[in-house]
This record gives sequence, structure tokens and C-alpha cells, in this order.
Amino acid sequence: MKTTTITILTLLISLTSVFGQTPKDSLLVFIGEKIEVKYSPEEKKESPVDTIIEGNDTSYVRHVSVSMDSRYIAKYKILQLINGSYKQDTIEFFVFDHYGEPAFSKYQTVLLFVSYYNGKLYHEKYQYFDLYLTTDNKWASPYSSGDYNHPFKDKITVKPERIAFKEEISFPVDKYSSDDIKTWFPKPYYDIKNGKAIVIYGNYVDDLFKLKQQTILKARGIY
Repeated sequence: MKTTTITILTLLISLTSVFGQTPKDSLLVFIGEKIEVKYSPEEKKESPVDTIIEGNDTSYVRHVSVSMDSRYIAKYKILQLINGSYKQDTIEFFVFDHYGEPAFSKYQTVLLFVSYYNGKLYHEKYQYFDLYLTTDNKWASPYSSGDYNHPFKDKITVKPERIAFKEEISFPVDKYSSDDIKTWFPKPYYDIKNGKAIVIYGNYVDDLFKLKQQTILKARGIY
């Protein structure tokens, strides 16, 4: 009698919307102030084993799943709820990120997009805007090349506008090639000076939400 053991490896990657299409009424959009973002590895589960018997031969098939994304738990104070219904002033949600620590965790105040799935809250993968106060005490974000150049860009009705931030908002560009600078920090939306891209144009929160609605959230089937 021959005994064979086979291991089947499944790679799990959280794509676009965390678990497929999400109805727009389950989407929370809010201005959040970071309290904590911490790494939270998923619990290891016992791999299922199938037994296949053919005559005198027995095969054991073990299914092993490996996630290609890191899991984090984020906790934020809600400064303003833009979309959806949520009664508490703080919120916790899961974040899955293929590149490690979520990019939005670098900023203190952000516009975040979170969806319900099976009673739990999950960050809409990679979707956020870093926010800064303007001279009239409103929240706004710098011009977003990635969003304005989305494949659905012909459907965008939002326009970038000149914004006076309370403090200069700029990004170092000395490690970027000239082509990359033109792509990510194009004129007239940024002023390139002394090795940095100074923000000239951007959008306020309501238009930032519309921008996502007309691009990535539409692509994900939410709008």
C-alpha cells in the first residue's frame, strides 16, 4: 500500500475592496485623528486535510493558506462623519496592507474610508487622504495625481482649486527623477523649489469624497 501526502498552497491577497463589492450604505467616510495603528497578525488556523483512498493507496491532501497582506488594527477619533451612520466618537477597524505599515498611519489627521463586512469594520484598501487645516479652519488635502489620473478620469466633475493652508505643505522631491516629479507633483498644482514640492492646489473634504466616488469607489462597485 502506498501513502502519499500532498500540500496545496493558496496565496491570499486582499484585492481592491477588502472582500469584494460593498454597498454604499455600509460605507463610513470620516475625518479621523490617529489614536493608534498596531500590527495584529491573524491567528493561525489548523490546515484542513482531505483523505483520498484509491484501492490500496491512500493520499492525504493538506490545504495551506498564506496571506500576502499584513493585518493591522487602527483606532481613530472621529472628528467629523462625512458619510454613513456611526454613533461613537472613536472607531476601530481592520487594515490589510500588502506593503506593510499602512501609509495613512504616517499622518495625524486623514479622511478615511471604512466598510462593514459580516459585522466588522475594514478599511477600504489604500483609500485615504492626508488632511491639513486651511487659513479658514477647514480641512483639505493636496492635489492627488493618482486620483485625478484614475482610468475613470473622464467622468470626474471635481476640479482642484487653490488652497491657502495654515502652514506650508510640501514634500521632498530630491530623490525623484524629473519625470516622476512631473507625474506626481505637476505644475501648476505644485511649486517645485529648493528640493521640495510645495502644495498650491488641492480639494476640500466634500470634493475629496466626490473624487473617490467618481473613481476608485465606482470601480469597486460601491457607487
